[in-house]
Amino acid sequence: MRRNRWSMTFACAVLLAPAALLAQSESPVEVGGLLRTGFRIEPESSGEADGFDIFDARIKVSGKIGIVFDYFLQTDYDTRDNVFRILDAKATLPIFPELSVSFGQFRPPFALEAQTPKGQLTFLERAQSSTAIAPGRQVGISANGAALDGRLTYGAGLFNGNGRTLENDGNDFMFASRVQFNSIGTIAFYEDLVVQAGASILYSKDTSAPLGAGMVTGDPASVPELTSVFGGERFLWNADVVITFRGWSLTGEYLRGDYDIALPADVTPTPGVGDEADAYGGYVELGYRAWGAIELVTRYDGFSPAVGENRDFMVFGLNVYPGYYAKFGIQYAAPLSGSPNAPTLAENQFIFLAQVDF
Repeated sequence: MRRNRWSMTFACAVLLAPAALLAQSESPVEVGGLLRTGFRIEPESSGEADGFDIFDARIKVSGKIGIVFDYFLQTDYDTRDNVFRILDAKATLPIFPELSVSFGQFRPPFALEAQTPKGQLTFLERAQSSTAIAPGRQVGISANGAALDGRLTYGAGLFNGNGRTLENDGNDFMFASRVQFNSIGTIAFYEDLVVQAGASILYSKDTSAPLGAGMVTGDPASVPELTSVFGGERFLWNADVVITFRGWSLTGEYLRGDYDIALPADVTPTPGVGDEADAYGGYVELGYRAWGAIELVTRYDGFSPAVGENRDFMVFGLNVYPGYYAKFGIQYAAPLSGSPNAPTLAENQFIFLAQVDF
């Protein structure tokens, strides 16, 4: 309990420090937002209703407190539960150009698409493997840096491992690290051939932690030890590559998770699951953008869950960028070989998206 009280005090300080010091800061405060809304047509088997929807409504605030640290705060309005949630609350201390330290609540340095902001995703949602295997936002500390004129980036962090909460079950931790190399660096031009490769690893020892959506094909409540109350050890790793040339882009990412299950005392074992499980999958995406404003994209999205049938989809999309902050997109999903539905993909699913991200 004492440890949790100290953790809560520390997290509250992270949340309140930017506001408390704002009056003393001479740096401008940047306010932004993300609104993604649209229309969906869903099959009855998906469990989603046809009609208009608000997919995301977020507000972002960032700035600097003198030369001490940078801060970033992002909140989200959950339209289904009618509540505001804190997504990111991060303070970053620049130590020298090649290294900075961040603490608070944010995504661990793991995987490529899992770290891509929602407003920059090609499709409405991330791939199945990114959603199921990669961890969500965590409370912790991370060291990040860049070298070779920005071509090499790296990061490593230590987190509670329980998601967006100050709890730390069993006083165990999550360790995550990632390294990425880009052949050009931070600035690329239209005619450049750019090759980027990255890899990540993550280890976590948990007592009762939530895992990502889609770990089980079917009803997730039927296998609670692999969804809402995972206990045991998990080792995750990922590899990804991105190749761009002129208007063409080719992206591939693979993620795998190995899980040693040690059930909490109050959870009854699910018949047939056993003490070990693994899940793996990835995607390959080919896109072409004409005149910087019209993008055609197709993606193979495959996933082998820890329990249940494999899920394989082709997703087709058209994105239009009428301005720097705006985007209109349509996407269509089709299963391969009679694949069952995924949490965010379904047979003959059609989605229209209108987005403002600033």
